[in-house]
Amino acid sequence: MRRISWRFTTGYVIYMCASLAVLGGLLSYFLWSRHEFLTQVWQYLGGLFGLILLSGVLLGVRLADGVHRPLAEIGAVARRLAAGDWEAEMYQYADDEIGELAATLNEISRTVREKARQLAESRGSLEAVLANMQNGVMLFDHNGRINLINPAAERILGISKTGNTGRTYVETLKNYPLSQMIDEVLASSKPQGGEISLIFPAERILDAHAAPVFGEGQEPRGVVLVLHDISEIRRLERVRAEFVANVSHELKTPVTAIKGFAETLLEGALYNSRACEEFVGIIGEEAERLNRLINDLLSLSRIESRELVMRVESLELGSEIKRIVDRIKPRFQKKELGLGVVVPAHTVMVRADRDRLEQVLSNLLENSLMYTPSDGRVDVSVQEQDSVAVISVQDTGIGIPPDDLPRIFERFYRVDRARSRRLGGTGLGLAIVKHIVDAHGGQVWVESKLGRGSTFYFTLPRNGPAAD
Repeated sequence: MRRISWRFTTGYVIYMCASLAVLGGLLSYFLWSRHEFLTQVWQYLGGLFGLILLSGVLLGVRLADGVHRPLAEIGAVARRLAAGDWEAEMYQYADDEIGELAATLNEISRTVREKARQLAESRGSLEAVLANMQNGVMLFDHNGRINLINPAAERILGISKTGNTGRTYVETLKNYPLSQMIDEVLASSKPQGGEISLIFPAERILDAHAAPVFGEGQEPRGVVLVLHDISEIRRLERVRAEFVANVSHELKTPVTAIKGFAETLLEGALYNSRACEEFVGIIGEEAERLNRLINDLLSLSRIESRELVMRVESLELGSEIKRIVDRIKPRFQKKELGLGVVVPAHTVMVRADRDRLEQVLSNLLENSLMYTPSDGRVDVSVQEQDSVAVISVQDTGIGIPPDDLPRIFERFYRVDRARSRRLGGTGLGLAIVKHIVDAHGGQVWVESKLGRGSTFYFTLPRNGPAAD
C-alpha cells in the first residue's frame, strides 16, 4: 500500500491551485477581446479563488490537527515512561511515519516493563536469599559506608541496620581485625580472609572473608564482607579432642593396672598364694571396670548415632520404678543407705522404652549410691505436670559445686576425678542419661547444694486423657 505523507498532500493542493490560476489567466486573456463578458468572468474567477483558498485553509487545519494530536499523545506517553509508569502505551495510528513512531514507543514500553519485572523478581529473590542466609553479609561503598546488612550479620555482630545504614564500618563494627581487613581490601582491591574472634555481643569465632566490588571498567566501587560463625564447629573439635584424650586416659588406667599385676605375678608372686589371690582380685576388678567403660562407650555411641532402636510403649510408671528400685535395693542396704519411693496412688501412664527407662533410673541411683555417705538417704518420686511426668532422684550426698553444674552431663566430666575412679565410675553415666531422655523427647536437669545433696530430674511424655 502506497503511503502518502501530509507534505505530499499539501504540495498537491498548491499544484492544483496554481494550475487553476494559470487556466484562469489563459481564459481571461482569451476573453479580453470580448468586453461584454469581462465582468462576469472576473466574478467567476473571484469566487473560484475564494473557494480554493477556503478549501486550503480547512485542509491545512485538518492536517495540522492530525499531526499535532498524535505527537501530543506521544509526548504524554514518553513523560509517563520517564516518571516510571511502565504500563503507558498509546493508540497506534495509520501506517505512516507517526504510526511507526507510536509502534516503536509501545515496543519500548513493553521492553522496559518486562525488564522492570525481571529486575523486581531478581531483587526479590536476592533479598529472600540474603534474609534467610545463615552467613552474615555486609556491603560497603568505596568510602566505607554501610549500604546493606542482612539479618544474620545483625545477629552475629549485635547491630541493627536501622540507624547504621550510611555509617562507616569503623563506627559500626568496633572490631579492629574486621576493620583492618576492610581497610586492606579498600587499599589493595584484593580479597582478604581469616578467623576473627568476637567478644561482643557474645564470644564467637568467625570465618570472615572480604572482597572488592567492581563497577564498570573494573573500577572499585566497594567491599562485600561475608561472616560465617564457626564457634560451634570449633567447640565440637575441642570436645572431640577432649573425648579422645579422656577415652585414652580412662582405658589406660585399668589396662596399666592389669598389666602391672600380671607382670608381678609372672615375676614370682604367682607362687605366693596370699599375694596371688589379692592380685588376681585386683585384676578382676580392673577388668570389670574396663568392661563397664567399654559397654558405656558402646551404648553412648549407639545412642548418639541413632543406631539404638527405641521400643516405645505405654508403661505404668509407678510399677516400673518399684521394679527397678527393688533390683538395686540390696546394694543400698549393704552401704546402709535408706531408699524410698513416692509415687501417686493413681495410675500414671507414660510412653517410654522399658529397658532405656531402667538404664536411666539405674544410672541415677548408682550415681547417688556412689556419692552419698553411709546413713544417708535417697528418694525417688513422681509428679505430674501438664503432659509430662517428672521423675526425681534426691540424695543427701556430698553435692555438686555451682561451677560444675553446667557441665555435669558432659562425657567423662567428673567433679572429683580421683574419687570417681576409686569408686568405679566411668564418667559416662550421666551423659547416657541425657541422651536417652532427649531421645524420648524429655528434659533432664539437676539442682544441688554443696555438702547438702543433689536432686536429678527428668521428664517423660504421659500417655492418657490428661496428656491428650
